[in-house]
Amino acid sequence: MTKTVTGTYESTTQIKNARNDLIAIGIPQEQIFVDEEKQQIKVRIANETEPEIQEILKQHDASSTTVTTD
Repeated sequence: MTKTVTGTYESTTQIKNARNDLIAIGIPQEQIFVDEEKQQIKVRIANETEPEIQEILKQHDASSTTVTTD
């Protein structure tokens, strides 16, 4: 089962920094989606990595984070 963790931000700089950190911990780029219009980053992940992804998104001051099951 996979989940999508979404972080909403106020700037594209925050999104870029979060994306770089996600890649640095080994999240494949093809699992990271940036929606610049909505100022969101979405990460498709397996269940066991959800807490780590949420922590990274929060470290970059996400105004909100949500998790949906795919």
